[in-house]
Amino acid sequence: MEQTRRTSTNSIYEPYILTDIGCRNIWEAGHRTGYCFNLTINYYRGLPLSCIDQITFWVDGEQIDPEDMYIQHRGREYHYPDILKDDMATDLYWEFGGLLRVIIKKKGGIAQGIHHVKLILGTRRSYTPTMVAQWEKDMTIA
Repeated sequence: MEQTRRTSTNSIYEPYILTDIGCRNIWEAGHRTGYCFNLTINYYRGLPLSCIDQITFWVDGEQIDPEDMYIQHRGREYHYPDILKDDMATDLYWEFGGLLRVIIKKKGGIAQGIHHVKLILGTRRSYTPTMVAQWEKDMTIA
């Protein structure tokens, strides 16, 4: 049985940011090389990827190293630390309702089955402070 728990009250979008869509291991040449999650934006409008201030994951209580994270957007892949830099392109747009795939590159991937996942997503918008949304739930990894 899937359990969901709200951990903050900053955003009405929190229950939707961590989706069950496409939550799975990544395979390359017959070997598991990582796993991925798909996120939706924590705002009622889309934003450029350069407005992402934070994506932090914990899986089964272990925080994921940002160096192991990659963002896939419209067929292109970006190393997560690169999107936090000042020179990140501002024309790469994450639309409201669109999925943003986060890949965690980890040799051997993750065991199939249920895992407890916690996410913090911080996005910056014009004229307002960074919106930080937090959500955790049990998710099934295929």
